[in-house]
Amino acid sequence: MERICRNVDRGGEFWTKTVQRMIANGAHVGPDQVPGLVALLADPDHAKVREALNCPAPGSPEDRTGGVSIIVILAHPVLMTLTLLLALWVAWQGLNRARFTLLKRKAAFNWKGHTRYGLVVMGLWITGAVGGSVVTDMLHGIPDAYELHEGMASIILWLIAFGTVTGLYMDRRKAKRTVMPVLHGAANLLLLLLAVAQLVTGMGILSRLLAP
Repeated sequence: MERICRNVDRGGEFWTKTVQRMIANGAHVGPDQVPGLVALLADPDHAKVREALNCPAPGSPEDRTGGVSIIVILAHPVLMTLTLLLALWVAWQGLNRARFTLLKRKAAFNWKGHTRYGLVVMGLWITGAVGGSVVTDMLHGIPDAYELHEGMASIILWLIAFGTVTGLYMDRRKAKRTVMPVLHGAANLLLLLLAVAQLVTGMGILSRLLAP
């Protein structure tokens, strides 16, 4: 019902195709009922349609969130914020490695901790990306708000893959290297910066969803 309420202004052609899909998916709608149902949903008096379907008022918090629980909505940003904090610690460990590799300065490097918690961060970021996609689908999207956030998430996933593969390779095949640690660190630095940017865009999305 939430999906229908969010599309009451889409017009007759949209609703004709939608009703046909509903029938194809097993909805109990007879052929003789289709014109009446389409006419109801495509009525230009949107307020009348919303009232008939008991839809929330346009622009209300209930309308923006599509009835999705606030706990579900907040789970993604809370998890990503905590993951970012852990990622900063992992990055600090990596910085010590970079000081040794690039500047030839001795620095304590917690190799096992960097690898272990680095994998945890990567796993949580992937989990967050999947969870964010699911929640976005549940909310039926706010295109202008989600586009940048979703676009950066796609780049982040590629960087996660690169950072994980290079990190595991260096962990399993320890040797003196210069190029791979630099590439690994540069990719993960970009990943960290994008994660911070995601926090900013995510807060913008939350403010729109939860505004009174």
